Amino acid sequence: MGNRLMTWIWVAALLIGAGGPARAATVVTEEFMVASKQPGIELYLRNKHPEALYDVRSNKTVLFIHGASYPAHSSFDFAIDGQSWMDWLAGKGYDVYALDIRGYGKSTRPPELKQTAEANPPAVDTAAAIEDVTSAVDFIVSRRNSQKVVLVGWSWGATIAGGFAAATPDRVERLVLYAPQWLRDVPPPSDADMARVPAWRSVDPRHARDIWLKGVPAAKHETILPKAVFAEWMTATLASDPEPAVPGTVRAPNGVVLDTMRFWASGKPRWNPERLSAPTLVIQGEWDSEAPPAMGMLVFNKLTHTPFKRYLMVGEATHAALFETNRRQLYQAVHEFLETPLP
Repeated sequence: MGNRLMTWIWVAALLIGAGGPARAATVVTEEFMVASKQPGIELYLRNKHPEALYDVRSNKTVLFIHGASYPAHSSFDFAIDGQSWMDWLAGKGYDVYALDIRGYGKSTRPPELKQTAEANPPAVDTAAAIEDVTSAVDFIVSRRNSQKVVLVGWSWGATIAGGFAAATPDRVERLVLYAPQWLRDVPPPSDADMARVPAWRSVDPRHARDIWLKGVPAAKHETILPKAVFAEWMTATLASDPEPAVPGTVRAPNGVVLDTMRFWASGKPRWNPERLSAPTLVIQGEWDSEAPPAMGMLVFNKLTHTPFKRYLMVGEATHAALFETNRRQLYQAVHEFLETPLP
């Protein structure tokens, strides 16, 4: 297949869905290191699928793409009450993958992330991330002898997924834009501001809960995202960076920061939803303060060439709905979209 990879396989019995023992299913987990288009950079790709995966179909092959700060494996495969979003989908017969973009999680850190942040310009922009998605999709379709995949992109991941789908429509079966970015009503940055952006930043995940819950009534904080769940997620995320610059943080490339300044904060879209031809779902949380519903509706209204589109808002959910009490509403809405026959 042309990709150097290392594989570890283990099998775990999981209880899938709300049905208890009657819905027991066996899910297989596989991990791969896939060669990127940049020499010396390998991409971590996690796969979960039913042990009896007899019918491989494009509409049941899903690739998750993460956002700007945290890797995919500790997000989409973070188990709450014994089950992650990847587990849930695999239990319903899907072949599910999660990709760590270069510089994140278990993928190779580019050389810039091993030097002082100020020594290089911002690393790993959206174009580089799309290259990594291309490598992952090539690997998946070659491995499964298929043609297309479903892309689910969260936040910056929606930008990456949308950009890939617009440029490579023959590889995308359906598209889910979860909490997508769009133009921001802020003063445009100056050239001097953009010139000062370093190669990478240290991200302290302890602050994430307060950021996500910013638009949530105070009395609802513990109900929406319990502190115990958040603490487990934080532990898993901190473990994703074995060599943090500062203890208690993870390194994140700043290419996305510069892209935000050059495009979203400067009145210029980073990609064109009008070019999408795949069926597309835009889904958001009611209390998302980072990518608010009005932003997602702007994206939805620009989907002028898709054969089927849907907009859905998850009530009492934030930017991090996948970790929250109402996460099953997110899971189920995406699943229903993927299962809906085209008109």
